[in-house]
This record gives sequence, C-alpha cells and structure tokens, in this order.
Amino acid sequence: MSIKTVDMQGLLKKLGLNSKQIDVYLALLEFGSQPASIIAKKIHLPKSTILFLLDQLVEKGIVLKSYKGKTQFFYAEVNDLIKVINQTVKDQQDALEQVVPLLKEFKSPFTARPKVSFYQGVENCKKAYLNLLESKTEILEFGNHKDLVDKFGENFMNDFISQRVKLDIKNQSIANKDSTHKSLEKQSVSHKRNLKLVPKNIGLLYSSITIYDDKVLILNLHSDAFGILIQNAQIAMTMKTIFKLSNLGI
Repeated sequence: MSIKTVDMQGLLKKLGLNSKQIDVYLALLEFGSQPASIIAKKIHLPKSTILFLLDQLVEKGIVLKSYKGKTQFFYAEVNDLIKVINQTVKDQQDALEQVVPLLKEFKSPFTARPKVSFYQGVENCKKAYLNLLESKTEILEFGNHKDLVDKFGENFMNDFISQRVKLDIKNQSIANKDSTHKSLEKQSVSHKRNLKLVPKNIGLLYSSITIYDDKVLILNLHSDAFGILIQNAQIAMTMKTIFKLSNLGI
C-alpha cells in the first residue's frame, strides 16, 4: 500500500467513512463502473459484504447505482463526494445555529463546569488545546512542539498558531533545545512567541504544560494521548511562578 493511499484513507475517515467503505470507494474510483463481484475480487471480501457496503455508499450519495440487464453496476465520482460533504457541513451548521439557543435554555443554571477535566485520545486532546484560543492573558508554556505536531498534525498546529497570532495572544515558552524548537525560535517575532530553550544536560520536556487565565492544561502526547485541565486560580498562580523561576534559570 502506497503512502498516498494511506494518507487518503486517513483523510476519508475524517469525512465519515470507515475502513471497509474506503476500500470499496477507492476501488470504484480506480476501476470505474463495476458490479459488486468484481470489487469483491479486487479487495478480497465476500460479495454479500461488498453489496452491503455499496448500498451504504449509495445511501450516502457518493456512489451511483445502475443496471445492465439484471446486474447492478456501481460508479464513484469525486464531485459527488464534494457535494455531499459540503451539504452535510451546511446542514450541520444550520442545525447548530438552531439548537444552541435551545440547549442554553435547557441547561440547568445550577451546574458548573468541572474544576478538573480529563481528555483521552488525540481528538479530545486537540479540543482541549483549542481552548487556549479563548485565553484573555498571555500563555505560558512548558512545551514539546514536536509531539504536538506529530500527534495533532502540522496543518492543525500551523492553523492554531495563525489563529493565536490573529487574536493577539502572546506566548512565552520553555522547550527542549533541539532542531524542532531551534527552527521555531527563528519565527519568534511572527509567532508572537518568546522562546527559551533547555539544554539537554538539564533534562527533557516530554509533556506540554500550559498556563493561561486561571487554568493549567497538561498534555502528554509522547507515547499516549491524554490531557488534564485544571481550573484553579491558586494552582495557576503557582505554575506561573514556577514558570518565571524556571525562565530565570535558563
């Protein structure tokens, strides 16, 4: 399997297709209009399974079905996928705009956000990290940008930095002295970031600890993907003090 195919599969999963649906869809794109029996031979799955998957793709609107005699033929067109996804996004946006006011009315006014929140998995950790864009203060960070890029993706991180800069949220960061962070150091001005690097003889930063407003976000992405968000003014102030003391020592 080529790297390109692996990339396509990962992106198609984000568009709501599962692994088997993706295999069928890509086979149709590659081989053109085909009956289920041919696709079954190409990707080594039973014909009954292929028919089930094809019917799912037809229902989604990204595969077309036709008949030649008594035989069903299936065909995939990239433009149909674009139309379906664009319509889905529009429908979701419309639904979101309508349901948010209702949900706010429905929510009890006597409940409060948890002071400690846990995040498991890459996608949930991304959501936690995006909360930084709501910061009303400068962000202080013991950072491991390499792990953030490796797990969240370069596009996600570039977009995050771009949004942070537009919102004029400045960043002070202490990070490992390696090639990744040396490269970031050159972009300090454009990224509105003051970056200090930790020599290897002092130690390594594996987790990212970010302090903003009255919150502390701890992300561990090196071998796992989990995060802890603590909302407590005293803990946040303690971590800000530790950050400033650490900054003095570099």
